Formats: sequence, structure tokens, C-alpha cells
Amino acid sequence: MKTVLLCLLMIISTVAHAANELPKVMRFNKPPQAPQALYVIELMEMVYQSLGIELRLEEFNHKGSLIAANAGNLDGQLARVASVENEYPNLRRIDYPLFQFNLQLFTLCAHCELNEIKSLTVRSGYPVATTYLAEHHTTAYVIGVKSAVAQLNLVMQKQVEGALILDFHLKPHLKNINEETLQIKNLAVVESFHFVHKRNEQLVPLIKAKLEEFERQGIIKMLKAKYQI
Repeated sequence: MKTVLLCLLMIISTVAHAANELPKVMRFNKPPQAPQALYVIELMEMVYQSLGIELRLEEFNHKGSLIAANAGNLDGQLARVASVENEYPNLRRIDYPLFQFNLQLFTLCAHCELNEIKSLTVRSGYPVATTYLAEHHTTAYVIGVKSAVAQLNLVMQKQVEGALILDFHLKPHLKNINEETLQIKNLAVVESFHFVHKRNEQLVPLIKAKLEEFERQGIIKMLKAKYQI
């Protein structure tokens, strides 16, 4: 009996100690405005609030936010593709996909394949495109730009042959494009995950458990419907 009580006391003490070690605030860069970003912000605010932690968003250059998070100047990344952990080893991924999106090839060529294109534009700060190109050994000349609009302008002005673009970056601009030869091809379905810096890796199982709990409760489904994800 004494042994059982001792074990229970040790477990309670361990849990209490872990709770005391949780951070009070988690700082992330404010992502560019998009339904996916608003969905992730609201979801992760709920997750952190349930753990007694304040999620704080700060204005930060999106392109440099991965470097800052890896260095510990930010507490992680709200939503990134899994492959970033290869280049930024101090980030710890919560193994629960927040949402999916399509990586798309946008061209003015009716029947072009990616391996036939000699010049491409990608959006800086979003490694999914460059990772895909590297994995498929693409030899095209690649230009990085700051926005989806800049990507589309380069293609429409025929300064490059194509753009690798995320579907939710492209969608708002399609109504302004009137080209008979426009081609949009889905290249890959990609999942996005939440990341924390390794100094807070004790949060990883707690966050995953909360996300799974919210899924069972229908909260994630409700938020995806709200933001039309």
C-alpha cells in the first residue's frame, strides 16, 4: 500500500513540476493574411489558452521567420511544411496536420510539363516550392519574389515560363486573369504542421493531445468550415 501511495505521489509531483515549467507566453510571427492563416491563428490560440499559455503574434518578416524561430528568437512557427525540420533542426514538429493545400504549377503553356520549363518563379519564405524542385531534380532557372502578385506578373509578362504557387495564394487572383492558354496543374498535396522551438519540446505531446481532442469534439471541423478550408 505504501509503495502504491509513493508511486502516486511521485506521478502527481512530476505532473505538477511539468506544469510549472510550461511557458506563460509563446511568440510567433504574424502570418500573411489568408483564410488558412486566420484558421490556424484561432485554432492555436484555443490550444494554447487551454494549456494556460498566451499566444502572442508579432510583426516579423515572413522570409526570415524560420531563421529566427530556429535561433530561438521566436518560439516556433504557426504552420509550416514538414520538410523545414531538415534545414532548421531546432524546431520540433507537432505530428498533427493542421490543413492541406495543393502546390500548383501556373503557366501560359497549354501542355507544358514541369521538366520542360526553363524558368520559374517561387515565393520567398515558402520552402515547399524549392524543396519540391530539389526532390524532382528540376534544372529550371528560379527567381524568388516577395508576393503571389509578383509571381503572376512575371508569368503574364512572359519573363518566366511558369510559377510554383500555393493554391490559396493563387485563388484570390484568378478572377483578374483572362488568358485562354492559362494552365494550372496540381503537383502535390502538402500538409502543414505547427512547430515549437526545442526549448519548449515538452509542449509537443500536450499540443498534439489537445488537437486530437478538438478533432473529436468537432472544433477543428467547425473552424475549417468557418474559414472555408
